[in-house]
Order: sequence, then C-alpha cells, then structure tokens
Amino acid sequence: MTTVGFTRPSDRLDAGMKICERMDLSCLCAPSLEPQHGSPETFALVKRILSEGSAYFTVFASITAIEECVKEFGKDMLSAYLDETYVACTGASTAKALKEMVGRDCDLVPEVYSGECVAEEIKDEVGDKLVLLLRSDSGDDRIRTILQDAGAYVEDMAVYGMVPAPFGPMHERLLDGIASGEVNAMVFSSPMTARTFYSQMQERFGKDKADELLSELFKVAIGKPTREAMEAMGIGVDATPEKSTFEGMLQVVADRFSDSDN
Repeated sequence: MTTVGFTRPSDRLDAGMKICERMDLSCLCAPSLEPQHGSPETFALVKRILSEGSAYFTVFASITAIEECVKEFGKDMLSAYLDETYVACTGASTAKALKEMVGRDCDLVPEVYSGECVAEEIKDEVGDKLVLLLRSDSGDDRIRTILQDAGAYVEDMAVYGMVPAPFGPMHERLLDGIASGEVNAMVFSSPMTARTFYSQMQERFGKDKADELLSELFKVAIGKPTREAMEAMGIGVDATPEKSTFEGMLQVVADRFSDSDN
C-alpha cells in the first residue's frame, strides 16, 4: 500500500486520515500549524467595515479565516454582516465551510483555487471600491497588489496568525517513516507548512541528508504559492493537483502510484 505523509492543523488530522483511508492510502501525519486569534483592533475594524456595508467584496482566504470570524462575531451576526457585501472564497472547500458554518452561499469561487485568481476575476469591477481580505498574517502580497493596481481600496485583515505546533511523537514517527523509506510521498498544503516541515527535517537529519531524503519522495504542492515557496527552498515539486484541495493532492498521489503498479 502507498504511504503518504502530511502535516495539517491538529483539528484537521482526523479528516485527513479518513480521506486517505477512503482512497486506500496509508498515511503518517503530524500537527503542522495552529491558529492564533487576531487582535481586538483587527476585529474592531472588520466589524466596522462589515456593519457599515462599505465592502463591495469580502474575500475569505481560508476555512480558518471563517472559523476565526465565527469565534469573534458568532454565526448569526457574521451572517447578517455578509448580507451587505459580495463574498468570494479562494476555493471550494472554503465556500463549503462558509455555507456550513454561517449559512451563506459564496458569490464567487475562482476556477483555479487561489487568492491571486480571486483577484484576477474581480479586478475589473472593483475600481474605486473597497475589498476586505480576511486571511492569515502570512498571506502573500499578490492578491493585494492586483486589486490595488485595479484601483480598489484594499483592507488586508490578519484575522489569525499561524504558529508551529509543538514537536512531538507524531513528528518523530513521520520523520522515521521518511528515513526508513516507508513513506512514498509527501503533500504540502501551504508555504508555511512546507517551510516548517523542512526546518524540522534539517534539525533532525542535517540539511544534506534532509535534501537527500526529500529527493527520494514524490512531492505534491497544493498550488502555485506553495510550489514557488518550495522551489525557493530548493525542494523540487513533482506535481500540483488540478483542484487545489487536500483531497486533490491525495488523488494525485493515488494516481501516480497506481500508474507505477501497472
């Protein structure tokens, strides 16, 4: 059986393991990053913008951005705020989470799942209008730059930050599996996740050995920003999924090793 390695926030590990089981993949996994709730000042500004109805588009860049806004405002209040704005989500999973957690349908999901593609799709209609970005404190600048170049007023709100989860036995097991050759593939779901895991590998094995071990794995990046971050670190990327979702990455792995078996 093909074994895939991954790191995800601790509250999403079980879901990831269930998807692997459904796809007949074995897995080794460990907690990656944990969210920290945004500052009171940030949420006060978000509340003012949404309550005034001054945002033409509100963009949720992740499921976690929705979760943190629900924690701050509550489901019903957030739903009421979003009645006064168009809503875009950077992917189908985020749009699904918005519907499940808030009861709000998404007005736009880009064909290619990314913040950059959201910006490309709405840039022609946001000149002189306010766009509210709700995302982490580590989001890249491209979405903001595209929108500002199109004449939009952009409020870029870090409604959460991400910090590495404490290193523990699950990380040790995953690294041991990579070193022994038990793990066939690694999937990476964000630039920060990739950087954090690469740092852990270097600390455990040293840079040269970490690079050697990674070179022997089939590596999948969830999308363009993650691929570019990995390439900048010198980590080659073997594939990106057609749909930038966790399940999409696992499907790439399943297809790749199914082909090798035939």
